[in-house]
Amino acid sequence: YEPLEIHPKTHLHRVTAAYQDIDFQQVNVFGHGQNNIVFEFFGLWYTDPAAVRYRYKLRGYDPDWVATKDRHATYSSLPPGKYSFEVSSTENDAWSDEPVISYEFEIMPPFWRRWWFLLGALTTGAALFFWYQKNRDRRLQRMNLLEIEKAESELAALKAQINPHFLFNSFNTLIAVIEDDPKAAVEYVEKMSDFYRFMMQLRDKETITIEEEVDLVKNFGYLLQKRYGENFQLDVQLTGQELGRVIPLTLQILVENAVKHNVISKLKPLKVAIRKEAPGYLTVENNLQHKVHPEKSTGFGLTSLRHRYEMLTGKQVKVEEAPTSFKVTIPLVQEK
Repeated sequence: YEPLEIHPKTHLHRVTAAYQDIDFQQVNVFGHGQNNIVFEFFGLWYTDPAAVRYRYKLRGYDPDWVATKDRHATYSSLPPGKYSFEVSSTENDAWSDEPVISYEFEIMPPFWRRWWFLLGALTTGAALFFWYQKNRDRRLQRMNLLEIEKAESELAALKAQINPHFLFNSFNTLIAVIEDDPKAAVEYVEKMSDFYRFMMQLRDKETITIEEEVDLVKNFGYLLQKRYGENFQLDVQLTGQELGRVIPLTLQILVENAVKHNVISKLKPLKVAIRKEAPGYLTVENNLQHKVHPEKSTGFGLTSLRHRYEMLTGKQVKVEEAPTSFKVTIPLVQEK
C-alpha cells in the first residue's frame, strides 16, 4: 500500500558530463574538462501527467529559480567551484510545499590554477629575478666611471632596491588568498607579475612617461591593498596624460617609504595621495603616524631621488613634514 501523493514525486534520473553518462549516486567531483553538464528529471503524478511543471536552480551559479515544462537543464562551461542542483515539480504552479531534491557536486580547477602550481611559478619567477639582480650587480661593481657615471650607478642601485620583506609578505598574502578565493589568487599573481615585468622593462631608462609610472604604482598599490585591505588607501589623482617625465620607480619608492615608516591598522589607516599640485610638479602626500619602533632606514632612496632630480632638472625635491602629514614634491623632467 502506498499513500496517496498530492504532489508530483520528483526524480533526478540522469546526469551527463562532457556528453558521458555519470553515476551520480557515486560521483560528484568532475575535472575542469567535464564542465558541460546536463541534468534530466521527471515528476510522477498519475492524476494528470500533462499538468506537471518544473523549476530548477543551480546554487552557486543561477541567481534565481528557472521555471519550465522541459525535463532537462543544460549548463555549459561552468567555472570551477562547488554547486548544488535543485529541482522540484508541481501540478498547480503554486510552488508552496513541493519537495525539492538536490545533487551536490564540484568542478575542480585546472592544474595551472591550483595553489601549488601558482606558488611554484611565483617562486621560480622570484628566483630568476634575484639571479638577474645578482648578475647585474656584479657587472655594476666592475664599472669604473667618472662622476656622472657614479650618479647613474646610484640610480641603478636605487631602482634595484626592493624591500625583501615585500616579496615574502606577498607570498604570505598569496597563500591566504588561495585558500579563500582561488580566482582572486590568479588575479593577484597576474598583478604581481605585471608589477615586476614593468619594473624590469622600465628600470634601465633614465626617464619614463607619467602614464608608465602611474601604471607601475597602481600595480604596486594593488599588491599593498591585498595585503593591508581597507587599512591602506592609495588615491592616484593623475590621468597619465600630464606633460613631463619622471625617473622610473619614483612614485613606488615614495609609497613604499610611507608604508615602511607609518603605522597601518584598522584604527589608523594609511592614506597616500598622488597628485599634480603645482605646474611642473608631482606631489606624494600621506597622513603621518610614526611607528613606535621604526624600521631601520638608510635614507638612501629619498637622498638619491633628490640628487638625480637636481641633476636632471636643476630644481630641488621638496620635503615637508607637518604634525599630521608628510609630503614630497617632485619636479617633472621636461620633454626633450
